[in-house]
Amino acid sequence: MKKGLVLVMVSGIMVVITILAVAALNLMTVESRTAEHKLRRIRAYFAAQAATVDAFERLRRGQRAIPAAGAPDVYQLGAVNAGNIVNGYDPRVVIIARGTNTVQGGINYNCPAASPSPTCIFATVDYQ
Repeated sequence: MKKGLVLVMVSGIMVVITILAVAALNLMTVESRTAEHKLRRIRAYFAAQAATVDAFERLRRGQRAIPAAGAPDVYQLGAVNAGNIVNGYDPRVVIIARGTNTVQGGINYNCPAASPSPTCIFATVDYQ
């Protein structure tokens, strides 16, 4: 009788431990995916920031002209910088004149007429 009771108790404890282990594994998997997504998002953000700085520098050095109203200057950073990919991303840079808007790649870029500078610079990155 005691041997049967011990077997049932040990089996019950094993089931509880297995359920806890599966729950912990599931939680670790979800946390890992969340951390990976956050890391990709941060890398994409800083790649876009690098593209914005690149556009400012190109305008400052005269390598890019201030675009006319309705004629945006659109380029991929990697194509202009000889394959320079930032953090694994190739940001798209859009430079538009004050008071205009444009749609590029399904995104509406709007530079208000009250903008303090003659141009607005936008940088976007496609990431999953």
